Amino acid sequence: MTGESEVSALLFKLAIILISAKIFGEIVENRFKQPAVLGELLAGMVIGPFALGPYIGIHPVPGAPLPIPPDVDMIANISVILLLFVAGLETDIEKFLRFGLISGLVGAMGIVLPFFLGFLAIELFYDAPNKFAAGLFTGAALTATSVGITARVLNDLGKLTTPEGSTILGAAVIDDVLGILVLAIVVAITGVEGEAMSTFEIAKTIVIAVVFWIGVIFLGLKFVDQISRILSMFKMPGSQLTVAIAFGLMISYLASLVKLAPIIGAYAAGLALSASAHRDFLAERMIPIYEFLVPIFFVAMGMLVDVKRIPEIALLGVVIIVFAIIGKFFGCYVAAYFGGFNKHGASRIGIGMVPRGEVGLIVAYYGLKYGVIDEHIYTIAVVMSFVTTMITPPLLKKTFENPVEGWVEKRKSSA
Repeated sequence: MTGESEVSALLFKLAIILISAKIFGEIVENRFKQPAVLGELLAGMVIGPFALGPYIGIHPVPGAPLPIPPDVDMIANISVILLLFVAGLETDIEKFLRFGLISGLVGAMGIVLPFFLGFLAIELFYDAPNKFAAGLFTGAALTATSVGITARVLNDLGKLTTPEGSTILGAAVIDDVLGILVLAIVVAITGVEGEAMSTFEIAKTIVIAVVFWIGVIFLGLKFVDQISRILSMFKMPGSQLTVAIAFGLMISYLASLVKLAPIIGAYAAGLALSASAHRDFLAERMIPIYEFLVPIFFVAMGMLVDVKRIPEIALLGVVIIVFAIIGKFFGCYVAAYFGGFNKHGASRIGIGMVPRGEVGLIVAYYGLKYGVIDEHIYTIAVVMSFVTTMITPPLLKKTFENPVEGWVEKRKSSA
């Protein structure tokens, strides 16, 4: 009976989450002409454990770093894996490879400046027993752009395959890879797991991560014809889609085995299939599943915000949020501009790289778990993720309203 009651409770929570997501999404999109993802985040704040949640069975989890129910968190994680798989599937692989070098430069610059500013904020405005370690974890939490949020916003705007969109998405993925590596390095330096990692072990982790991601994409492109033939072997309705999703889930699992975020594997799997003859067919069939599952992730993101704690962290919170925004924007703007975009394209890329999410929260989670940062810094990390996510869609939409091309070919005529 206990299992049945847990399933019943989950069904009720999912129904509330989906209804709220669509109601708030409709209001934000139709009334305020902004991407529906903002409405989904707001829905999460309203029905989350710190607002109306306890009245509908969504309670804060005592002692848990993430306050949302574990069953909701599990489905949200599956949702974001699906989101990244679809984003990879819909990516124009030729443009992705064409802008790969620029994406790498943008991703790297988008790591360095936010990390430094996050560390500086703790040094100047925070008092902790181990300020150095707290600064490292805070800086690391500011590094990684949210691939899921970025992909959703670009998709909503219909800009996923533009030069800016390809660069932003590629850089965001690289950011997440680097963000996980930064976390591993920070854990190694601080020795919070009991023993600091050697330089060799750190280098080994970096090499494995890079080889895995590049390897999946390379093998997918090399054997694209064979993959298409395998998919064509399945004739039953829905079989090809099921096999493709299973492929994405398997690559996500393999990514986790080499200490990468599963979302990195999901995006790489989608990219590997994007060159196949089944790309358009799979993308079209994924739409209903996407529309059902993906809003759950963004509602769950909104649920993490405890607005009642914000006054306690006002000064430090404002400093870190401002540093997070300007660090990411200017770091990526400079890289994009010198990488070949004009000021319009560089601005779009800088803004598109601002939102933080999954990896930043993972870093904050480990910092809290190891006792390096306290609940105040953790709350700041959550609020920072929310604020950067909230401001990006309208700003990015505004920059794309200007029809001027952002790529270097138009620089002289539009700069």
